[in-house]
Amino acid sequence: MKTLPVCERRARHSLERMPKVAEQILIPHSADNLYELVRDIRRYPEFIRWITNITVSQEQGSAESEYTCLGTASVHFKGFDEQFSTHVVGDPAARKIDVKLARGPFRHLRNRWQFDPREDGKTRVHCFIDYEFKNPVLRLLARTNSRLAVEKIMDAFRVEADRRFT
Repeated sequence: MKTLPVCERRARHSLERMPKVAEQILIPHSADNLYELVRDIRRYPEFIRWITNITVSQEQGSAESEYTCLGTASVHFKGFDEQFSTHVVGDPAARKIDVKLARGPFRHLRNRWQFDPREDGKTRVHCFIDYEFKNPVLRLLARTNSRLAVEKIMDAFRVEADRRFT
């Protein structure tokens, strides 16, 4: 067995890691409306085409106070059908939503949405996601498409915000 030099081992290991993706977009709607749009995970199948179903359980709180739930999503993407559950915590005062993996096809999954209002009525939306699939085929697909996937998710929310709030 050939032993790789340390620098090559590090480079190969870093290629196996999933990228962390952070995106920002300026949307011409209020931060409160956009926060509620992202918090309301039940409605995701209406506008994110690869999410086929979502069930919500263990709900606590409300739209006006800290909100927590367990969301289970069924996803169909590029011929793959998967289901995963996440813990969702929404903080309307901070206009922040944190999502963490409960169970599913990921080794790990963390997602954060932050909604920063501007004086002109627009909102700067920050989306951060860090995830890695257990399945090597899905991991390869995700590695090559992660930025595009986040851009498509952000665009789906922007289009839905325009539809609802314009």
